[in-house]
Amino acid sequence: MIKRIGWLLTITSLFSACEPFNLDRFEFPKCLPPKAGIAYKQDLLDVELSLDTPTGDIGSVGWDLGDGRARVGNPVYHHYAKPGTYTVTIVIANSCNDVFRTSRTIKVNG
Repeated sequence: MIKRIGWLLTITSLFSACEPFNLDRFEFPKCLPPKAGIAYKQDLLDVELSLDTPTGDIGSVGWDLGDGRARVGNPVYHHYAKPGTYTVTIVIANSCNDVFRTSRTIKVNG
């Protein structure tokens, strides 16, 4: 019985073979690489961070706020615990897996 099922599966797979993969019919996403600078406004220890002059296709924006915290989105708002100089980094990605990364030093006054 097991031999008969195996033989039947082999015969069935011969007649139900998959269609060959055709790259000409597949549409790859078309994206412009993302790019932007970092803009910020502050009110004492409260800071608003946003993209400055963004270009290309931007899907997601991740922020390293320089104090051990991170945020996602644009713009983002953050309250720093104390005044100081922080290096803020953004990572921007799009649906084509293009990634752009840049940093900026900001000075937070209390």
